[in-house]
Amino acid sequence: MLKKKGMTLLGALSVTMAAGSVMYSADTLAAGTDTLTYAQYADIKDWDPAVAFSLEVNMLSNVYEPLLWYNPPGSEETFTPALATSWSVSDDGLTWTFRLREGVSFHDGEKLTAQAAKQSLERTIAMKKGAHYIWSEVEAINALDTYTLTITTKNPAPIDLIASSQYGAYIYSPKAAEKGTEWFNEGHAAGTGPYQVRSWEQGQQVVLDKNTAYWGGWKDSQYERVVLKLVANPATQIQMIKAGDADFISLPSADLIQSLSKNKDVVVQEVASWKNSQFLINTQKYPTDNLQFRQALTHAWDYQSVVDYVYAGGASVAKGIVPTSMWGANSDIQSPSFDLKKARQLLETSGVPEKDWKVSVSYINSSDAYKNAILMYQENLRQIGVTLEVKPGPWGKIWNDAKNLRTAPNLQSMTWWPTYATPSDWLIGLFRTEDKTSFNLSHYSNQRYDSLVDQGVKLEGSNRAKAVSLYQQAQKILVDDAVAIFYADLKDRVIYRKGIEGLKPNPAYAATFFYQLSQG
Repeated sequence: MLKKKGMTLLGALSVTMAAGSVMYSADTLAAGTDTLTYAQYADIKDWDPAVAFSLEVNMLSNVYEPLLWYNPPGSEETFTPALATSWSVSDDGLTWTFRLREGVSFHDGEKLTAQAAKQSLERTIAMKKGAHYIWSEVEAINALDTYTLTITTKNPAPIDLIASSQYGAYIYSPKAAEKGTEWFNEGHAAGTGPYQVRSWEQGQQVVLDKNTAYWGGWKDSQYERVVLKLVANPATQIQMIKAGDADFISLPSADLIQSLSKNKDVVVQEVASWKNSQFLINTQKYPTDNLQFRQALTHAWDYQSVVDYVYAGGASVAKGIVPTSMWGANSDIQSPSFDLKKARQLLETSGVPEKDWKVSVSYINSSDAYKNAILMYQENLRQIGVTLEVKPGPWGKIWNDAKNLRTAPNLQSMTWWPTYATPSDWLIGLFRTEDKTSFNLSHYSNQRYDSLVDQGVKLEGSNRAKAVSLYQQAQKILVDDAVAIFYADLKDRVIYRKGIEGLKPNPAYAATFFYQLSQG
């Protein structure tokens, strides 16, 4: 039986909001609505939909909409219409035409038009932040009339797939865009989605209210309010869902999954995933700027034990950076063997003096999986004479530190999920040369690798087989260059209170789509 938390949880809401956001009294927020609470382990870092590229995904996918949604693998149709009701591509594969949904308004009252969509996409591309690179093949975007949008590309490209991305493809109000990133980062938003941002209490929670004017309409059983509540401690999340103070949790501790699955009030659902975890190795920072030293580090990782004991069956050993269930993965790649003798030999032949066998690692401090894997790794390294300095911290801080070579560690935790359903997303997002570091926290730069990936992107829409061949070569280079410890292809575990219906997991999206849910 689900609790109505509008009166109990939100009644204590602080009225101290982030600068510039609207303040609401507790009474206003608690106005008798059916509320769903989602415990998430990090706050929203970037509010601008042209910039946001990380844990903001739950907010983004419920407040904003792209032109299309990508359906789970095995569905009858590849896409579901979102803001586009129909779409087609020219015979030469270079011009895509989208017919937009009529009568749709942004949360600020502005109307959805082809011109508004054009302005959104052009702004996202021009800002060169977040996932802008997904549009790299675009040559021109035009509004032919009020509701007809065309996208022309330099080479045939899967624009339908790109337009369904969970980052960098959202359409937002041109009026809001004029106010700029600073306005967004005060906790504002202006999408067309089923929920709109009611308030943001920085470091505490985001409150989303139903968009009463949503084009899809509403049913009585749907959730009118969603609270994205920051709960960094996995044990606290577990306590909350057992007590009914949270309806979803996002950071399950693997060692507690079995007991949680026996709770009569909780559902633990294992679903397909395109998420994977790795520890990125800094290729520019001493001593991991040495190839043999990096290779030694990859042989000191006990891959099978981490999967078996740390993830308790919730993962399989990775073969490189692209998950094995994603098209284009290189199944011929062999993971480095766990071999401490070989690791020691590589250290000795690396040329790095033994006194310098010291490395640092940063990981998200709210993740038991990272912590337990690193403790195991620390002991392995100790046995071969390497000192590992452990530096846990909140995601925002360790990410910012990792971008700067001066403050970056030698190893950095990373779990990646796709921007859209293509292997190029891992290859570009994590390892392609960056002028300004975003997610290439290995600080890796290899012209041959970049060329292979770039060629693959150009061919993906016209010759997928050739693109796959290029992507697989690129994956092999990453393993050979030991740019990361690729250790786990993850299974997704969705944990929620019984009585919630309508959940439709989709490996293409890391978000929970609250509009799909209803009270049983």
